[in-house]
Amino acid sequence: MAWINVEVDLNDFDDQDLIDELEERGWFVGEEKGWEPNEQLTDDELNIILETFSWRAPGTVGYEIYEKLRKR
Repeated sequence: MAWINVEVDLNDFDDQDLIDELEERGWFVGEEKGWEPNEQLTDDELNIILETFSWRAPGTVGYEIYEKLRKR
């Protein structure tokens, strides 16, 4: 595996450049530290998660997630 080291001075970029770059990579950038968007799962998303965790053994974290979501 090849490695490349690059030094970047973040002062060479303004805040909007950094925000744009992060958003292009799929990140959410908010004004407030710790803020998270209030997005609800769609029925399809919830069903996929339930299918993924439905086979987990009782007593595991995966099973606990399944049980919590199943009760919604």
